[in-house]
This record gives sequence, structure tokens and C-alpha cells, in this order.
Amino acid sequence: MPATCQVRVMGRFSVTVDGRPVPGNVWRNRRAADVVKLLAVEPDHRLHREQVMDRLWPDLPVDAAGANLRKAVFYARRALGRADAVRCEGRLLTLWPVGVLDVDLDRFERAADAALASGDVTRCALVAAEYHGGLLADDRYECWVAEPHEKVEGRYVALLRAAGDWTRLLELDETDEQAHRAVMRRHLAAGNRREALRQFERLRRALRERIGIGPDAETIALYESALTVDAAEPPSPAQRAAVALANGLVAFGRRHLAEAERLARQVRVLALDADLGHELGEASTLLALVAHARGTWHRLFREEFSDSVRHLTRPEVYDAHLCFQEFHLYGPDGHEGAEAYGRDLLDIASRAGSAAGRALAYLLLGEFALLSGHLDTAVTTLRDSLREAERAGCVSAQSLALERRAEAEVRRGDRATARADLDRALPLARSSGIPSHLVIRVHGVRVLAADSLGGALSAIREAERWLAAAPHVCDPCSMNFRIAAATACACAGSPSRARPHVAEAERISGLWQGGPWSAALWEVRAEVRRAEGQRAQAAALFLEAAEGFAAMRRPLEQRRCLAAAAACLPTGLSGR
Repeated sequence: MPATCQVRVMGRFSVTVDGRPVPGNVWRNRRAADVVKLLAVEPDHRLHREQVMDRLWPDLPVDAAGANLRKAVFYARRALGRADAVRCEGRLLTLWPVGVLDVDLDRFERAADAALASGDVTRCALVAAEYHGGLLADDRYECWVAEPHEKVEGRYVALLRAAGDWTRLLELDETDEQAHRAVMRRHLAAGNRREALRQFERLRRALRERIGIGPDAETIALYESALTVDAAEPPSPAQRAAVALANGLVAFGRRHLAEAERLARQVRVLALDADLGHELGEASTLLALVAHARGTWHRLFREEFSDSVRHLTRPEVYDAHLCFQEFHLYGPDGHEGAEAYGRDLLDIASRAGSAAGRALAYLLLGEFALLSGHLDTAVTTLRDSLREAERAGCVSAQSLALERRAEAEVRRGDRATARADLDRALPLARSSGIPSHLVIRVHGVRVLAADSLGGALSAIREAERWLAAAPHVCDPCSMNFRIAAATACACAGSPSRARPHVAEAERISGLWQGGPWSAALWEVRAEVRRAEGQRAQAAALFLEAAEGFAAMRRPLEQRRCLAAAAACLPTGLSGR
């Protein structure tokens, strides 16, 4: 009777040979298990040796990777109890070539394809119910797992959609607008108008927090119809504001700026009359988007700040101002003019007696000093921002002031003090009204503040775990973490681990063109090239980064990149 090997890769990895489980402690050589996993997730369970080496040891020379592969195959055969458990034939490695190989992923994919082809709703639901935990749950952060995981999860999503299982679809992706609309229609069909309206609010919040957009026109029309279905009373001010805000974001997305501004101002009046802090904050955000698109952000922000300084005790309004102040500093124009602007805001806030306003103005001044390389001034001014934010009870401003002060301390060489500030900042960020913006920023500076490369890699792993579990993460606010993580991985001699963070940084930078992020990307690409031993290419990229930082008036970063370029080139070749 042929020997049977059952491999489980859905959820947690396990192997059974002839009905007997292979104990976990047998896989003392981790790469032996990785070889089995790699071959198990391949459709025909075979791979070229070079493919295995490239996925498991991408940063090693061919000879060293080949030696590691031979050792891993030896231990894999020992764990599975057969000399032919992994066969090497020419350049191919094959898993369990003689006997019966049963991989749970194969069974799931065959069942999923058949169910989807049949179009049977019940059949699709039954197959979807067999999906547990994704692919190789314990290896989710390994680079080689990403592609097969996305492939199998894509089948799972298709099954849920075919089965109409909108609840589980939203557990996977709360920005799935089609699923939200389906749930809204289901509530309306059941006569549950109130739940349909709540579902729209969940969608609107998820889209805003996760990807910075609003619902599309079809969803807004459904919401408006829900407002009028068997309504005992007219829509509330909050509901009217929700419709106007959603339509305003649609208009902004289509670059109908005048209409977007009209709707934002309409919401602002509604929110002030009805004391709606959340809607007032969103109206401020939409007005800022319009002003930024027109190049009039400075003027509008000053007007908004002057007009709403008495409302800054409302966390929603304060956080809207805070977010766009940060966005402006990292926009195409950088921090040019921020000092005079910050002093103007400080004067307005002081005359109004607003501690919250002073906290915001001091934060802008402290960040200007930090970005300009005046580190002692930055630490002092950010301390003033923190003091005023504590007086006003502005949690988000406290977190941001501590995070920025920690960055200044890192640049002054005092990592211990920086880590103490970050330990205070993290719980504040988590408890703030905008954790999707603030938590990842703290994690980014924790990478910079680590006292060793090992500590930096540990901080990266912690942040990656948080990112995997977080329902919302602001893309622009995650940029500094991506840059810091990619740089630390490259400096630790693992450019392959740096690449996913570089790819994310490039994606985000593509959405928000210009500014210091472009220069930061040149620098991190240079670090990756240097880690790969391509020193001449690294030098050229460091010089590109230095030019970008010089244009943005970032002297510390400019000098750092020039020194790195010089270190990469032989003496006398570091000039351009």
C-alpha cells in the first residue's frame, strides 16, 4: 500500500505520515519545514532549486544558499521519515513523489473552483465554511507567503460574494462598499430603516479612516432613499450633514471643487447650529482638501483657525486641524514659511485664551525647528506644546508632541530619553480619537530610537503585528514607519525584508506626490542597494536623495546622505 503524507497549510502548518502526526519538535531546522511548506503550496508540488533558494535565502550568494538548501532538504527527509520524501531530480525539487500526497489547500481550491463554476449559493457557502485561518498563519510575515496567501484569500472572497455572505466579507474588508450596500438593502427589505442608516455610517467611517475617501454616488442615493422610507419625521441635522458630506467627497473626487466647497460650508453651518462636533471636524477636513487642491491652504487654514479657535476643545475639530497641519508639512511645499505661520497662529490662540490653539501652534513651530535641524529649539518648543495640550486635555496633541520630541531626541543622540517619551506617547495614541493616524507614527519613531539593530528589528515586528490586526491605518501617517523599517532591515543586511516596506512607501508616495517623501525614498533605495553590495548605484541614489532634501531645506538629512554617498565611493569620486 503506498505511503500517505497529509500536509496542512490552511491555518497552522502540520504534517501526518501514514496516519501518524509528525511532532512539532522534529522541525528543529526551521528551513526544513519551510521547504516542505513551499512545495506544498505549489500547484504541482515541485519547484526549481533556484526558486527555492531565491525565496528562502534571497540575500545570500548562490553557493551559500545552495549549501543551506542541501541541509534543509536533508532535515526535511529526516522529519518525514523517508529518503525520497523530497526528491532532487535535475534542478527540480518534488514533495512526496512516490505515494499519496494530500494537501488541504489542493482540496479547498478544487472545491472552490467547482462551487464557483456551479453558481450554487448553498454550495459556495459550504465550501467557504471550510476556510479557516488563511494560509500558513504562523508565517504570514514571510515574503514568500504573501503571493499564495493572496491567491487563496481571493478564492475565499469570491465564494463569500457568490454566497451573499456580506457579514463575513465585511469582517475581511470593512471598506467593501458592495457588501455594505447589500446589508443596507437587506435591512430595508426587512423594514429595519434605522439599521440601514447605521450601516451607511459604518461604511462612511471605514472609508474615511482607511483610505480617505467617501461613499460613491450609488451608496449615497441608497442612503437618501432610506432617509425617506416610512420616516415618521424629517432627517435629523446629523443625517442631512452626512448626505452633504458624502456628496461633497464625491464632488471633490471628480474635481468639482466649487461644489465640494459649497457642501462643506453647508455642513459647517449645520454642525455649528446643531452642535455636531464630529460633522464640524469632517467639514473642516473637506474644506482643507479643497483649499489644498487650489493652493490656498495657508489662507483657509488661518481663517478656519481664527473662526474655530473657540471650538478647539471639541476633539473632532482639533483632530481635523491637526491632521491637515501634518499633511501640509509633508506636502509638495514642505515646511517653507511654517515658522512665521506658526507664530501667527500662536498670536491668534493667545489672544483667544485657547490652550488647545497654543498647543497646535507650538507643535507647528516645534516641527519646523525639527525639520530645519534646530534640535535644541525643537525639544524646547515641543515641550511647550505638550504643556499646553495637557492643560487643554488634548490627547492627540500630547501624543504627537511626545512623538516629535522623541524624534528630536534621537537626532540629538539621546535614544533613552526618546524611548521614555514614546512609552508615554503610545497609550495616548491608542486612546485618542485618531489612533489610525497616531499609533503607526509612534511605531515609526520607536524603530529610530532602538539602541541596536536587533532592537530596531524587534520594534518592526511589533509594528507589523499591530498593522495586521489594526482595522484602520492612515497611509500618509504610516510613511515614516515604512521608511524607518526599510532602512533598518537594509542596514541589518536583509534587503529582502526591506523590499515590502519600500514597495508600500512607493505606493503611498505615488498617491501623495512631491515633498520630502520623494527624497526619503531615494535614500532608502540607496540603503537597499548598499546592502546588496551595489555601492556605486547606492552612491548615486544617496546623492539624488541629498539633492531632494536640500530642495526641501532639510539640512540634517542632506548631510547624512552626502556622507553616505562619500562612504560608498573611492576617495576622490564622491563629488558630482
